[in-house]
Amino acid sequence: MENELREYSVGELARTAGVSVRMLHHYDAIGLLKPAHVASNGYRIYGYAEALKLQEILFYRAAGMPLREIAEVLNEDQPLQRLLIHRQTLAKGLTDQAAMLATLDRTIAHLSGEAPMPIEDLYKPFSAQQQADYEDWLVETYGPEMAEAIEKARKHAEESPEGFSENRIKRLREIETALVASYEAGATPESVDLSAHQNWVSDMWGQPCDAQAYKKLSELYLAHPDFIARFETLSKGFSQWLSTAMTAWSERD
Repeated sequence: MENELREYSVGELARTAGVSVRMLHHYDAIGLLKPAHVASNGYRIYGYAEALKLQEILFYRAAGMPLREIAEVLNEDQPLQRLLIHRQTLAKGLTDQAAMLATLDRTIAHLSGEAPMPIEDLYKPFSAQQQADYEDWLVETYGPEMAEAIEKARKHAEESPEGFSENRIKRLREIETALVASYEAGATPESVDLSAHQNWVSDMWGQPCDAQAYKKLSELYLAHPDFIARFETLSKGFSQWLSTAMTAWSERD
Protein backbone atom coordinates (compact mmCIF):
# COMPACT_ATOMS: atom_id res chain seq x y z
CA MET A 1 0.00 0.00 0.00
CA GLU A 2 2.89 2.32 0.78
CA ASN A 3 4.30 1.96 -2.75
CA GLU A 4 0.89 2.74 -4.24
CA LEU A 5 0.79 6.06 -2.37
CA ARG A 6 4.34 7.10 -3.12
CA GLU A 7 5.09 9.88 -5.58
CA TYR A 8 8.20 10.25 -7.71
CA SER A 9 9.90 13.22 -9.27
CA VAL A 10 10.91 12.75 -12.89
CA GLY A 11 14.50 12.09 -11.76
CA GLU A 12 13.47 9.51 -9.16
CA LEU A 13 11.27 7.63 -11.61
CA ALA A 14 14.01 7.69 -14.22
CA ARG A 15 16.54 6.20 -11.78
CA THR A 16 14.08 3.59 -10.52
CA ALA A 17 13.15 2.46 -14.04
CA GLY A 18 16.68 2.73 -15.44
CA VAL A 19 15.74 5.23 -18.13
CA SER A 20 16.78 8.80 -18.85
CA VAL A 21 14.99 11.92 -17.71
CA ARG A 22 15.08 13.04 -21.32
CA MET A 23 13.11 9.95 -22.31
CA LEU A 24 10.40 10.71 -19.74
CA HIS A 25 10.24 14.30 -20.96
CA HIS A 26 9.77 12.99 -24.50
CA TYR A 27 7.04 10.55 -23.43
CA ASP A 28 5.27 13.45 -21.75
CA ALA A 29 5.61 15.67 -24.81
CA ILE A 30 4.05 13.08 -27.15
CA GLY A 31 1.32 12.16 -24.64
CA LEU A 32 2.52 8.61 -24.09
CA LEU A 33 3.17 8.98 -20.36
CA LYS A 34 1.87 12.11 -18.67
CA PRO A 35 2.79 12.85 -15.03
CA ALA A 36 0.10 12.53 -12.37
CA HIS A 37 0.37 16.27 -11.83
CA VAL A 38 2.81 19.15 -12.10
CA ALA A 39 3.96 20.76 -8.83
CA SER A 40 3.83 24.52 -8.24
CA ASN A 41 7.57 24.67 -8.97
CA GLY A 42 6.97 23.12 -12.40
CA TYR A 43 8.35 19.67 -11.50
CA ARG A 44 6.63 16.66 -13.00
CA ILE A 45 5.27 14.31 -10.33
CA TYR A 46 4.47 10.65 -11.06
CA GLY A 47 2.48 8.18 -9.00
CA TYR A 48 2.17 4.40 -8.81
CA ALA A 49 -0.19 4.22 -11.81
CA GLU A 50 2.32 6.09 -13.97
CA ALA A 51 5.15 3.83 -12.78
CA LEU A 52 3.13 0.75 -13.79
CA LYS A 53 2.34 2.31 -17.15
CA LEU A 54 6.02 3.04 -17.71
CA GLN A 55 6.86 -0.58 -16.94
CA GLU A 56 4.32 -1.68 -19.55
CA ILE A 57 5.75 0.74 -22.10
CA LEU A 58 9.23 -0.66 -21.47
CA PHE A 59 7.92 -4.22 -21.97
CA TYR A 60 6.67 -3.24 -25.42
CA ARG A 61 9.81 -1.28 -26.26
CA ALA A 62 11.95 -4.32 -25.37
CA ALA A 63 9.88 -6.30 -27.88
CA GLY A 64 10.75 -3.75 -30.57
CA MET A 65 7.35 -2.08 -30.78
CA PRO A 66 7.42 1.52 -32.12
CA LEU A 67 6.12 4.28 -29.83
CA ARG A 68 3.20 4.96 -32.18
CA GLU A 69 2.00 1.38 -31.88
CA ILE A 70 2.51 1.42 -28.10
CA ALA A 71 0.26 4.47 -27.86
CA GLU A 72 -2.42 2.61 -29.83
CA VAL A 73 -2.10 -0.49 -27.63
CA LEU A 74 -2.41 1.57 -24.45
CA ASN A 75 -5.73 2.90 -25.68
CA GLU A 76 -7.13 -0.61 -26.05
CA ASP A 77 -8.47 -2.99 -23.40
CA GLN A 78 -7.47 -2.95 -19.74
CA PRO A 79 -3.86 -3.18 -18.48
CA LEU A 80 -4.29 -6.79 -17.31
CA GLN A 81 -5.73 -7.86 -20.66
CA ARG A 82 -2.96 -6.08 -22.54
CA LEU A 83 -0.25 -7.75 -20.47
CA LEU A 84 -1.83 -11.19 -20.84
CA ILE A 85 -1.86 -10.75 -24.62
CA HIS A 86 1.76 -9.55 -24.54
CA ARG A 87 2.74 -12.56 -22.41
CA GLN A 88 1.15 -14.90 -24.95
CA THR A 89 3.08 -13.17 -27.72
CA LEU A 90 6.37 -13.53 -25.83
CA ALA A 91 5.63 -17.19 -25.04
CA LYS A 92 4.96 -17.89 -28.71
CA GLY A 93 8.19 -16.14 -29.64
CA LEU A 94 10.09 -18.27 -27.14
CA THR A 95 8.48 -21.40 -28.56
CA ASP A 96 9.38 -20.43 -32.10
CA GLN A 97 12.99 -19.66 -31.13
CA ALA A 98 13.37 -22.96 -29.29
CA ALA A 99 11.94 -24.83 -32.27
CA MET A 100 14.44 -23.11 -34.54
CA LEU A 101 17.26 -23.96 -32.11
CA ALA A 102 16.21 -27.61 -32.09
CA THR A 103 16.20 -27.68 -35.90
CA LEU A 104 19.54 -25.85 -36.01
CA ASP A 105 21.11 -28.31 -33.58
CA ARG A 106 19.93 -31.25 -35.67
CA THR A 107 21.31 -29.62 -38.84
CA ILE A 108 24.67 -28.91 -37.17
CA ALA A 109 24.83 -32.50 -35.94
CA HIS A 110 24.09 -33.77 -39.45
CA LEU A 111 26.72 -31.54 -41.08
CA SER A 112 29.24 -32.53 -38.40
CA GLY A 113 28.73 -36.18 -39.22
CA GLU A 114 27.05 -36.94 -35.93
CA ALA A 115 24.20 -39.40 -35.80
CA PRO A 116 20.79 -37.82 -35.09
CA MET A 117 19.46 -38.36 -31.59
CA PRO A 118 17.11 -41.36 -31.49
CA ILE A 119 13.65 -40.49 -30.22
CA GLU A 120 14.18 -42.98 -27.37
CA ASP A 121 16.89 -40.71 -25.97
CA LEU A 122 14.21 -38.18 -25.09
CA TYR A 123 13.06 -40.56 -22.38
CA LYS A 124 16.40 -41.22 -20.76
CA PRO A 125 16.86 -39.64 -17.31
CA PHE A 126 18.82 -36.40 -17.19
CA SER A 127 22.48 -36.63 -16.29
CA ALA A 128 23.38 -35.54 -12.76
CA GLN A 129 24.80 -32.26 -14.09
CA GLN A 130 21.73 -31.56 -16.24
CA GLN A 131 19.45 -32.31 -13.31
CA ALA A 132 21.41 -29.96 -11.06
CA ASP A 133 21.32 -27.20 -13.68
CA TYR A 134 17.56 -27.55 -14.13
CA GLU A 135 16.96 -27.53 -10.40
CA ASP A 136 19.04 -24.37 -9.98
CA TRP A 137 17.08 -22.73 -12.80
CA LEU A 138 13.74 -23.74 -11.27
CA VAL A 139 14.63 -22.34 -7.85
CA GLU A 140 15.98 -19.13 -9.37
CA THR A 141 12.85 -18.71 -11.50
CA TYR A 142 10.14 -19.81 -9.06
CA GLY A 143 11.64 -19.10 -5.64
CA PRO A 144 12.38 -21.02 -2.40
CA GLU A 145 9.10 -22.97 -2.47
CA MET A 146 10.32 -24.72 -5.60
CA ALA A 147 13.39 -25.93 -3.70
CA GLU A 148 11.11 -27.64 -1.17
CA ALA A 149 9.06 -29.26 -3.94
CA ILE A 150 12.24 -30.51 -5.65
CA GLU A 151 13.52 -31.99 -2.40
CA LYS A 152 10.21 -33.82 -1.83
CA ALA A 153 10.25 -35.20 -5.37
CA ARG A 154 13.87 -36.30 -5.01
CA LYS A 155 13.13 -38.06 -1.72
CA HIS A 156 10.14 -39.81 -3.27
CA ALA A 157 12.25 -40.97 -6.24
CA GLU A 158 14.92 -42.36 -3.91
CA GLU A 159 12.37 -44.20 -1.75
CA SER A 160 10.17 -45.42 -4.61
CA PRO A 161 10.94 -48.98 -5.72
CA GLU A 162 10.17 -47.95 -9.29
CA GLY A 163 12.21 -44.74 -9.26
CA PHE A 164 12.77 -43.41 -12.77
CA SER A 165 12.50 -46.93 -14.12
CA GLU A 166 12.09 -48.20 -17.64
CA ASN A 167 8.47 -49.01 -16.83
CA ARG A 168 7.78 -45.43 -15.77
CA ILE A 169 9.59 -44.08 -18.84
CA LYS A 170 7.61 -46.46 -21.04
CA ARG A 171 4.35 -45.09 -19.62
CA LEU A 172 5.44 -41.53 -20.36
CA ARG A 173 6.39 -42.53 -23.91
CA GLU A 174 2.97 -44.10 -24.43
CA ILE A 175 1.16 -41.07 -23.00
CA GLU A 176 3.10 -38.58 -25.10
CA THR A 177 2.82 -40.71 -28.24
CA ALA A 178 -0.96 -40.68 -27.87
CA LEU A 179 -1.00 -36.92 -27.30
CA VAL A 180 1.20 -36.28 -30.33
CA ALA A 181 -1.13 -38.44 -32.41
CA SER A 182 -4.11 -36.36 -31.24
CA TYR A 183 -2.25 -33.15 -32.00
CA GLU A 184 -1.22 -34.25 -35.48
CA ALA A 185 -4.78 -35.44 -36.17
CA GLY A 186 -5.98 -31.88 -35.58
CA ALA A 187 -7.49 -32.21 -32.10
CA THR A 188 -7.98 -28.91 -30.30
CA PRO A 189 -6.08 -28.47 -27.02
CA GLU A 190 -9.39 -28.13 -25.16
CA SER A 191 -10.71 -31.48 -26.42
CA VAL A 192 -8.04 -33.87 -25.12
CA ASP A 193 -8.15 -35.90 -21.93
CA LEU A 194 -4.97 -35.34 -19.92
CA SER A 195 -5.86 -37.42 -16.88
CA ALA A 196 -3.19 -40.03 -17.70
CA HIS A 197 -0.51 -37.34 -18.05
CA GLN A 198 -1.58 -35.58 -14.85
CA ASN A 199 -1.58 -38.89 -12.98
CA TRP A 200 1.89 -39.69 -14.32
CA VAL A 201 3.15 -36.36 -12.99
CA SER A 202 1.58 -37.07 -9.58
CA ASP A 203 3.26 -40.46 -9.57
CA MET A 204 6.64 -38.92 -10.39
CA TRP A 205 6.28 -36.21 -7.75
CA GLY A 206 5.08 -38.59 -5.08
CA GLN A 207 2.26 -36.19 -4.23
CA PRO A 208 -0.98 -35.04 -5.86
CA CYS A 209 -0.62 -32.77 -8.87
CA ASP A 210 -3.76 -30.69 -8.41
CA ALA A 211 -5.23 -28.32 -10.97
CA GLN A 212 -3.20 -25.35 -9.80
CA ALA A 213 0.08 -27.29 -9.82
CA TYR A 214 -0.73 -28.76 -13.24
CA LYS A 215 -1.36 -25.30 -14.64
CA LYS A 216 1.96 -24.11 -13.21
CA LEU A 217 3.64 -27.07 -14.91
CA SER A 218 2.10 -26.01 -18.22
CA GLU A 219 3.72 -22.59 -17.77
CA LEU A 220 7.05 -24.23 -16.93
CA TYR A 221 6.96 -26.21 -20.16
CA LEU A 222 7.00 -22.90 -22.07
CA ALA A 223 9.44 -21.13 -19.77
CA HIS A 224 12.64 -23.04 -20.50
CA PRO A 225 14.04 -23.50 -24.03
CA ASP A 226 15.20 -27.06 -23.28
CA PHE A 227 11.67 -28.20 -22.46
CA ILE A 228 10.32 -26.51 -25.58
CA ALA A 229 13.04 -28.03 -27.75
CA ARG A 230 12.25 -31.49 -26.37
CA PHE A 231 8.55 -31.25 -27.24
CA GLU A 232 9.30 -29.70 -30.62
CA THR A 233 11.43 -32.76 -31.38
CA LEU A 234 8.33 -34.90 -30.83
CA SER A 235 6.36 -32.78 -33.31
CA LYS A 236 6.69 -29.22 -34.57
CA GLY A 237 4.28 -26.95 -32.69
CA PHE A 238 3.55 -29.61 -30.06
CA SER A 239 5.06 -27.60 -27.18
CA GLN A 240 2.54 -24.76 -27.45
CA TRP A 241 -0.35 -27.15 -28.05
CA LEU A 242 0.52 -29.29 -25.01
CA SER A 243 0.89 -26.29 -22.70
CA THR A 244 -2.45 -24.89 -23.89
CA ALA A 245 -4.08 -28.29 -23.44
CA MET A 246 -2.72 -28.61 -19.89
CA THR A 247 -4.00 -25.15 -19.01
CA ALA A 248 -7.45 -25.95 -20.42
CA TRP A 249 -7.51 -29.28 -18.58
CA SER A 250 -6.60 -27.62 -15.27
CA GLU A 251 -9.38 -25.04 -15.72
CA ARG A 252 -12.13 -27.49 -16.70
CA ASP A 253 -15.33 -27.46 -14.64
